[in-house]
Amino acid sequence: MKDLQSIAWPNPQKLKEIGIGFLLIGALTLVGWVSVVQLYTIHRSQSQIHNTLGLERQVSQLRSHYLRADPDALDSEIHQVERLLIENYTQLAQWAQGLQEMGNQWNLLLQYRILNMDRTASPIHGVALVPMEIQIHAKGTQSAYRHYLQFIRAFTQSGPKVEIRKMTLRGDGKKATHLTIGFAVWMKALDSVEL
Repeated sequence: MKDLQSIAWPNPQKLKEIGIGFLLIGALTLVGWVSVVQLYTIHRSQSQIHNTLGLERQVSQLRSHYLRADPDALDSEIHQVERLLIENYTQLAQWAQGLQEMGNQWNLLLQYRILNMDRTASPIHGVALVPMEIQIHAKGTQSAYRHYLQFIRAFTQSGPKVEIRKMTLRGDGKKATHLTIGFAVWMKALDSVEL
């Protein structure tokens, strides 16, 4: 019991100082917390403003691009692309016969064949690929190398879009006598609509 009596209670002045210290620490903590929340809100607002300005810039660029668009030029481009497509196998045969006549200009004998009648789908909607092969022989005894080059240039510019897949040139050691070109012709897909 003596031990309990020896504990001295702090005087009221000390209790007042401790209370004021706790209140001061609490007030500083509250002010710090409010400041952190306000800084976070300001940062979030700045981020939203930055995003809004970026979106406004993109909208402005799109609007400017739209205003510069020329629908008539688009129609012309679509028409040019359409000209690069073979419509059907009849048109394909006519084009290949035209190549045979073109080969005659350079004294070349040309034979073509369609490798597969099934149209292979291409990555471009509305376009199918028809695999073909052309075999070209020189008619004379001279080297036809220069004539082959002229034919290849004319062939790639002859109308429809073609993708050359392989090319083989053979000769007898003195002159080029045989050229084989494997390629695919762009044809309008059966299920495509008019462009």
